[in-house]
Amino acid sequence: MRSLRTYLDELRRAAPDQLLTVKEPVDWRYEVTRRVAEAEKTAANPALLFTSIKGHSTPLLVNLFGNVDRIHLGLDGAEVSGGRLGFYRDWNRLFGGEVTPVHVGGGPVKEVVQRGGKVDLERLPIPLFYEQDGGRYVTAGLLTARNPEDPEEVNLSYVRMHLKGRDRFGVSLHSRGHMWQYYERAKAEGEPLEVAVTIGAHPALYLAAAAKITGEYGKAGALQGEAVELVDCETVDVPVPAQAEVVLEGVVTMEEEDEGPFTEYTGYISGRSTRNQLRVTAVTRRRDAVFLAVAPSNSAEHLLLSGLPKQARISRAITDYTHTPALKDIIWPVWGTHFACFISLRDAVGGTPGLAKHVALLLMGLDHYVKLVAVVPEAVDVSNTTEVLEAVARRCDFRMGSGVEVLGEVFSQWLDPSSPQAGVSSKMILIATGPERGGETSLCVVKPGPDADPKEVICDEAYSRCRLLVCVDDDIDARDHRQVLWAVATRSQPDRDAVTLEGRMVIDARKGEGWTATRATLP
Repeated sequence: MRSLRTYLDELRRAAPDQLLTVKEPVDWRYEVTRRVAEAEKTAANPALLFTSIKGHSTPLLVNLFGNVDRIHLGLDGAEVSGGRLGFYRDWNRLFGGEVTPVHVGGGPVKEVVQRGGKVDLERLPIPLFYEQDGGRYVTAGLLTARNPEDPEEVNLSYVRMHLKGRDRFGVSLHSRGHMWQYYERAKAEGEPLEVAVTIGAHPALYLAAAAKITGEYGKAGALQGEAVELVDCETVDVPVPAQAEVVLEGVVTMEEEDEGPFTEYTGYISGRSTRNQLRVTAVTRRRDAVFLAVAPSNSAEHLLLSGLPKQARISRAITDYTHTPALKDIIWPVWGTHFACFISLRDAVGGTPGLAKHVALLLMGLDHYVKLVAVVPEAVDVSNTTEVLEAVARRCDFRMGSGVEVLGEVFSQWLDPSSPQAGVSSKMILIATGPERGGETSLCVVKPGPDADPKEVICDEAYSRCRLLVCVDDDIDARDHRQVLWAVATRSQPDRDAVTLEGRMVIDARKGEGWTATRATLP
């Protein structure tokens, strides 16, 4: 049967360079994060299997989802070299189906069963990721529950799980999604919500959970090409994967529990929390279990796992609802933290008046996270941030209502630290499908100081040859356009921070007055 282990065996055969086993002792305090940061600097960005976590006997696997080809390999019939567009194609091919899960009497996850006083969560190698985090966090736990109003409906959700003791977590259900609704229904009946947490399963289950639906077990079966085997829990009425590595059983109680702060996908610390308590009543696991973690913050793993399933469906919708075949390529670059999207249009139709704006508006209507869309010709490699930014600098005419469109006060994502009001943001479209303009210095990234007015910067004679100017803070490497994109995505509001002048533009991507967000760091 399909499991995390069968997937790892397949990965070792198909792409051995994408799984690195680390045998030397590694500290669960911060060092896991450091190793992931080092891996991200390489082309493969390999998954890391730590066989010796200090103070623990259980191995730790992290960064499994840090590469698109590895994620793609989790889909039935996929090839490890299929790339992003290959993933989109195969996801859309498989996601419409469903394979009913099969209930079995037992499985590897029942090899060790610990109940009541034998539960000790601190024996799990749960990492402490950043110095600003409130504590140790389970990041790859799939919280599973039945709908109190319809017990046949089962949902798997990602939630923040802050270790608080031998048998409890502080959790946050702050997406206000299915699990929050289940909890509210149980609370209205005066009952705790029975839940289970799966840690370590076939990647198809994690991808299905990232789609933010219900009935994930059936979808995971379709994605992996085989029914998911389920077993009953020991202490709660929740079905869990028989092939899982670790399962935590328990209840989300009526009590409150402090949770956080924790670093979120933006790269900043968030204290926003629903402050729920999860009491663990049992732990079941494989005898030689592997503990799975997902690198938090704005890691490639976090952003790819949470983004790719949605992005695949959006790319298909754009194709389906555009009157002519126009889309050449589309990407949500990880350094844009879900807030930026780059689109290339086929040259045969890219010059059609208004089409680029139409496609960008369609994208924004489908994805409320996005606040910056750049549309470029088909020859531009949208996976190369530098190439996209330079194409924008050379080809956009930077005139409001023409090459630039700014929309104010649009429904958006709650965790954008630049938003003046949570859940509301301004948004911008940059159309760069026209002829090239400007010379060698079309794009300039500058550090003018915290008090410099961007209107004065764009008028400075020293930058007169720069068509696109981006102002950044000292903590941004101006030579690294990935960091520049991150600053633009998380530190600027287009209606306030984008200024145009005679076919030129400056974007102020500096932390403004009253800035309160804290960037996650390591000691």
